[in-house]
Amino acid sequence: MEDWKMPSYHYSQGTKLALNMIIMGFLVKIIRKEWLTHNVIQFVLERPKEFQCSIGDAVDIILEPSGPKQRSAPFTLTNLPDSTVLELIIKVYPDRKGFTAALSKKEIGDTLDISEAWRSFEYLGKGTFIAAGSGITPFIPMIKEAKRRGTLSGHKLIYANRNLEDIILKNELEEFLGLHCCNILSRERAAGYAHGRIDRKYLNSRVTEPDQYFYVCGPDAFSQNVKGLLMNLGVKERNIQIGY
Repeated sequence: MEDWKMPSYHYSQGTKLALNMIIMGFLVKIIRKEWLTHNVIQFVLERPKEFQCSIGDAVDIILEPSGPKQRSAPFTLTNLPDSTVLELIIKVYPDRKGFTAALSKKEIGDTLDISEAWRSFEYLGKGTFIAAGSGITPFIPMIKEAKRRGTLSGHKLIYANRNLEDIILKNELEEFLGLHCCNILSRERAAGYAHGRIDRKYLNSRVTEPDQYFYVCGPDAFSQNVKGLLMNLGVKERNIQIGY
């Protein structure tokens, strides 16, 4: 097994509370902020020397950690483990005036409270990534690392969005994966892009190796639906991985 596929035995904040374990937190500074799409931000953060992470890990961001309105939410790290910085890609829902809207107001020089890294996904081997919207984030470091190692051949991405402008890191993903980057749009019709939703017919036309691994991430209803469709196509449940 390649070293980057080894599991990182980390736990989510909620799990640590349940196990009565000590939770280590980090106060990190925002060193870059970039809008990747009309509603998606990338934060680049200073990385503490003692911070450890593996591909597929996530962190909890805590807002108002010392106040009565403390809130937290999980986000996947998109940097590689040996990076000198931490990267987070966050979809913002301004109309809800909630957690991500508050995060979007953070600027360069501000700080964020984050938890230790904990495992969200584990890379097991070549396969197909199936994502909806910001569900692409856990797969970004996997694709980057496979590209860096020259082992990207044999991977495929099926990526669902409403419109062309919603596709996160569109150019990079299409450059890395070429014809194996399968974008599908549910609202907009665009030349060269499939239109519709990920259903049995669509998956049947894309799933050519049911014995490979399938990594699925998106809203819970999306993930459960795709899992069921894959199993109906003969994919074994043990080969399907769904994150937090």
